[in-house]
Amino acid sequence: MDKISIKNINELKNIKKITMITAYDFVSGYVVNNSQAEMILIGDSLGTTALGYDFTNKVKIDDIIRATQAVSRVGISKLLVSDMPYSSYENSEEAFRNASLLINSGADAVKLEGGIEKVEIIKNLVSNKIPVMGHIGITPQSIKRLKDYRVLGKKKVEIEEIYNDALAIESAGVFSTVLELVDGDLSKKITNALSIPTIGIGAGDETDGQVQVYNDLIGYSPYKLPKHAKTYDNLQVRAQEAIDKFVSETKNNK
Repeated sequence: MDKISIKNINELKNIKKITMITAYDFVSGYVVNNSQAEMILIGDSLGTTALGYDFTNKVKIDDIIRATQAVSRVGISKLLVSDMPYSSYENSEEAFRNASLLINSGADAVKLEGGIEKVEIIKNLVSNKIPVMGHIGITPQSIKRLKDYRVLGKKKVEIEEIYNDALAIESAGVFSTVLELVDGDLSKKITNALSIPTIGIGAGDETDGQVQVYNDLIGYSPYKLPKHAKTYDNLQVRAQEAIDKFVSETKNNK
């Protein structure tokens, strides 16, 4: 299968729904790469799914580099996007240095959170040939309390801010943007206004595509999953049963 490119992704807008799934290691990368999804995201959600953190803002650039390298060893045919973790893109120089590390580790593009305040950083990355995916709405790296996870875009001030963020980062050069926990009506408005694809999570059905966390999809987590997660299996229970069966058979000399 030919490698999926950014051009391929952009051509899908208004033609076909786009799917993006996270991966954090060789095995998850292998599974997602063998799916029909168009993009793989090395998400900083690895902090909460694999590293035991309460929030994603504890993930470091070395964590994302290691995960990117592991997934890229699969021989990825999808578009591979790596998250820029918290505090790794505070200024243009720092952003370019860390984004370059991710590209050199196997990523095709990077994703960063923020709107108007990140425009100059996005412009600098794009001008230096580093493709950027945006991320607006709820930005998990800025979340410090679970109750702060809520749908945005129902109040006038939020609508204006998120809409203007979307226009600003498109003008800055992002090739696509994630809309997280954005009201469905606003997501539809933004999707219709932009020439680039929007990828939603908890943002209604009117975006150009959807992104989900690998562990959520397969039910591989000891914790309660977020409301906007889609789950199609319960591998956590099945894995526990398999381990317990092995232990039981061994102890009973079967």
